[in-house]
Amino acid sequence: TLEQARTVLGDDVLGPEEVASVFGAVSAAALRADFPFTSADIACARDRGMLLVLRVAESDDHVPLTILDMLRRFPQAFDPKLLRQMGYQLRDEWGIALEPLAATDICTSGWALVRKNVLEETCNTSYEEQDGLVRRFGALVGNAPFRRRTAVEAVYDTVSYATARKIRLLERSWDWSSSATLDGGYLNVGGFTSAGMQVL
Repeated sequence: TLEQARTVLGDDVLGPEEVASVFGAVSAAALRADFPFTSADIACARDRGMLLVLRVAESDDHVPLTILDMLRRFPQAFDPKLLRQMGYQLRDEWGIALEPLAATDICTSGWALVRKNVLEETCNTSYEEQDGLVRRFGALVGNAPFRRRTAVEAVYDTVSYATARKIRLLERSWDWSSSATLDGGYLNVGGFTSAGMQVL
């Protein structure tokens, strides 16, 4: 049960109460979401540095929780220098607001177990190499599904934890998401210093 999970994971649980404190009251549908994890899954999650989070697709006022909506709600959580349109080596002008997925992608409502920190062995490796390492880690987690996060999931999890627990995850690292950009790259979320999170 969720109550048992709290005794094992402590503050590394973001359940209905925490999500409501961040985004407003949780919908009845989200509250009815199946709790899919066993005691073994939760114990494994604790041992592997994971966080249990209830994700919701919309706020209590029925506004979809997209990346742009979270930017609007929590401007202090994002590095303002990197929100302005700026160039990089492949494009003269880029900003997260120019990516259509920032205005449309939302989390699937339900429970998820996620790493609080990136897998150390994936650092400084290619995207394809990381995929193999992520699959191998997933096999160690047991029955709990484990995969690369989408950008909106990474933003949701990180903003929620920072708001509810006053702790910044991904402070010195970036989560390379499965969300493809217009030019065929993949969004990174991280670098969450006191200046704010970066979405690159």
